[in-house]
Amino acid sequence: MRLPSFTRSVFASIFSTAVDFATLAGLVELAQVDYKLATFIGTIAGFLTNFTINRYWAFSATEGHLGWQFARVLPVQAGSTTLQTLGVWVFVRFVGLRPEVAKIPVSVLVYLIWNYPMNRFWVFRTKVAAELH
Repeated sequence: MRLPSFTRSVFASIFSTAVDFATLAGLVELAQVDYKLATFIGTIAGFLTNFTINRYWAFSATEGHLGWQFARVLPVQAGSTTLQTLGVWVFVRFVGLRPEVAKIPVSVLVYLIWNYPMNRFWVFRTKVAAELH
């Protein structure tokens, strides 16, 4: 049974978010790194994991040139990192949540509103175009 790309992307995102979350928690709790910097670093670790899984499994987009896909994913990741870092800051500063707790709703919202649509229709679009014909 072949899972649709959205379902595979959700699984990839869950795994990548776990990497992101573990990096954030480890840096904040064990290394005493400021939560804003730890959030930023965590998103980079999660991004690298997510890009690899999306390319090879979620979107099966290996026929696309790796360099061009990576070039297209960089602005997507910059947006994601900005949205997540800002979102965690807002939830910590104004709602009073711990960074690790704030990361959960922020990650879900950023995934649904930004990451999935941008990956599906911009980064890995060569595969999408082939599926539509």
